[in-house]
Amino acid sequence: MQAEDVKKSQTKKDNRPTRLYAKGAFVTFRRSNANQRNRCAILQIEGVNNKEDTEFYLGKRVAYIYKAKKAKRKPYSTVKKDQPQTSRYRVIWGKVQRAHGNNGFVRSAFQSKLPP
Repeated sequence: MQAEDVKKSQTKKDNRPTRLYAKGAFVTFRRSNANQRNRCAILQIEGVNNKEDTEFYLGKRVAYIYKAKKAKRKPYSTVKKDQPQTSRYRVIWGKVQRAHGNNGFVRSAFQSKLPP
């Protein structure tokens, strides 16, 4: 009876799609006592707890997604003339540069300045 339960649990497949991204949180800007660098941010990636885990993410792209007040038209390459598509979500792209300390935080540079 127990052997059958083990076989059923091993053959049961998870039908959820594979997530191709890792969530993260903005911690702070890279800064000194007097200066703050708005293009360089320190991020905490979910599930990364030490410096060795950050090596996988070095060079990977990151996206800062935020919701704007007004909707903006999407680029013309994806929009048909009949239906102008709009979106209130905006994105600022960046890249993970290096680890920040030993606790799993990463330093990343963005193409434009991040909002305060």
